[in-house]
Amino acid sequence: MDAGVSFQTGKAQKGEIRMDIRANREQEDYPPCKLACPIQTDVREYVQLIAERRFKEALISIRRQNPLPRTCGRICTHPCETVCKRGQIDNPIAIAALKRFAADSSWKDQYKEVVSVKPTGHKVAIIGSGPAGLSAAHDLALFGHHVTIFESLPALGGMLRVGVPEYRLPKAVLDEEIQTITDLGIETKPGIRIGEDVKISDLFEQGYEAVFVAVGAHEDRKLGIAGEEDLEGVVSAVALLRAVNQGQKPKVGKKVAVIGGGNTAIDSARSLVRMGAETVHVVYRRSMEEMPAAREEIEEAIREGVQMTYLTSPVEIRGENKKVSSLRCVKNELGEPDASGRRSPQPVPGSEFSLDVDMVVAAIGQVLDSSFPAHDLELAKKGKAIHIADPGTLSTSRSGVFAGGDAVTGPATAIKAIAAGKQAAVSINAYLKGESIPVVRSNESVPPEKLSSTVVEKTRKFPRCETISVPVADRVKSFDEVESVLSENLAIGEALRCLHCYLGATIDKEKCISCLNCVQTCPVGAPATTKMGEITIDRFTCQACGVCVLECPVQAIDIELQPRGYVMSQVREALSDSHNPMVIGFFDYYGNFGPGDIRNLKENYPSVAPVMVYGLRRIDTSDIFKSFELGADGVILAGCPVESDPFPDARQSVERRVENAKVMLDALGLDGRRLLFVEMPKQGLVDKQQVEELMEIVSDLGPNPMK
Repeated sequence: MDAGVSFQTGKAQKGEIRMDIRANREQEDYPPCKLACPIQTDVREYVQLIAERRFKEALISIRRQNPLPRTCGRICTHPCETVCKRGQIDNPIAIAALKRFAADSSWKDQYKEVVSVKPTGHKVAIIGSGPAGLSAAHDLALFGHHVTIFESLPALGGMLRVGVPEYRLPKAVLDEEIQTITDLGIETKPGIRIGEDVKISDLFEQGYEAVFVAVGAHEDRKLGIAGEEDLEGVVSAVALLRAVNQGQKPKVGKKVAVIGGGNTAIDSARSLVRMGAETVHVVYRRSMEEMPAAREEIEEAIREGVQMTYLTSPVEIRGENKKVSSLRCVKNELGEPDASGRRSPQPVPGSEFSLDVDMVVAAIGQVLDSSFPAHDLELAKKGKAIHIADPGTLSTSRSGVFAGGDAVTGPATAIKAIAAGKQAAVSINAYLKGESIPVVRSNESVPPEKLSSTVVEKTRKFPRCETISVPVADRVKSFDEVESVLSENLAIGEALRCLHCYLGATIDKEKCISCLNCVQTCPVGAPATTKMGEITIDRFTCQACGVCVLECPVQAIDIELQPRGYVMSQVREALSDSHNPMVIGFFDYYGNFGPGDIRNLKENYPSVAPVMVYGLRRIDTSDIFKSFELGADGVILAGCPVESDPFPDARQSVERRVENAKVMLDALGLDGRRLLFVEMPKQGLVDKQQVEELMEIVSDLGPNPMK
């Protein structure tokens, strides 16, 4: 169901935007990060592209599925990191931070989506401009439909604009992403309240053939305790955040209790600190382990001075002179799991106590705005979540009306709302074309595979990158963004921690002779033998090191990360340059260098053509000789520093291979001095003096006689 729409970033190669979440997915070779993503973003692909210093192409990969990459790079709860295989070794890859790096760094290069679709003539109305509405609008526009977004707020963005504090998601970033979406020709009508200014039924009379209701959940649940309704100082978290995000300055108490454990509660608490509250308590009825808020947000709140009061429930808000004076609470203990799967809190008799506060913020969940007229079309009871007839299609009981996002599921994450928007786009497109609507089922419950203790022990550990944050003393003085985007070097180093799930070894059973070379040489023990003596390779366990490929005497094994023939195709391309003499340089991606070093190499040594590989262990003696056969006058093999090599045990075999190649070059009359093996320094590609010495040798020896 790909739309076949082209887009590009600067001079990067074009790709296809894939709008659908496929109903019948081929999941066997999907890495766990992709399976865990609600919109099936190919995490592995864009992480690999970052490792290869191809940042614009990384953004292209992300944008195939995600129309809001800069937003998600900042606020996504990254379920992909929870199942990351690297997390079983040390710590998961910082996937969200890498998404932000790719999006921020390439967005500045005048990212432009080039659309060439034939208008269908169909009109679609979208009610709500949060992540669900924006995503649906984006994909429907790419299908060629005329889309109009109706938004009750003065500006687009929904809860992204009024519910997420600026220190997490700057409005300038959100505005730029929304502009890129609306530039697809989407009509916008902000400040229009459905039910007051126009009815849903009126939209069909105005020529709209389908409606997607994505209004979000903008109304807080009530605490249901005494004192909530009649005391000054009891406020809604949604109302508080909306006021702050719209530039207002609501009155804030000195001592505040925020009741709840979700991201809205944490956002409220951290905002209150910035607004001048002296003491902020987050009162949550379960333990931190059950808290639905993102763990890093909880940790940041604690760093900023927010006090966490776990296993505690409010029972009464007390006041003096009609103003909040204290919050009466009771301690809890956890009992059996409830419907949510979490252990239910049970009050401990005699454990009541009071918190001295002058303000209480309710943040225990959100519901559909009671003023939204969904009940008029029998889509929902007043103030209740919208009912959909089929979760797999997001269709409602009314023909042509679809609904998704928080208005249906209750408050969830931005990435889940984006998934709902994309699912709605697929369903609406099929509906407008008179086709059967594809059913999409969530696969978030797919359990991640487990690595054996032996593999965990044998895999080399590398520390996760640390993001740079504004010091606490400075950050709490304003709503400026707290976290900085990763530097180029940090992003590359983090991307290289990827273990390449399902991009490793594949074995041709017709060629395999069961010699056991792969079993004996694999550094992590991925190959194994069956009772019948056949060799099998666990592609989830395999880390694509490539050692087995060179050790297989019958070429029965290949690696998907850089398949057989890839290296020579790069050598041929490099040798197409007219420089003479020409030296091929095999450089290890795991070396400590960036795109600037490659550029400097080409400027200082135009005769050295770099060919990038995931480890010199992939370079066979035949690759060296083929380079000479294709016309190279010299060859450099530049290995990464040992401290950054994920498979240091393979270095001896590389050195042995080089020595054997030199002997053979001498025997052929080419002179082994044409081949140089070096280890990259901790900074930069190669030692300048070594390259100059090789160039002098090549010059003295003259052109390659095999040319």
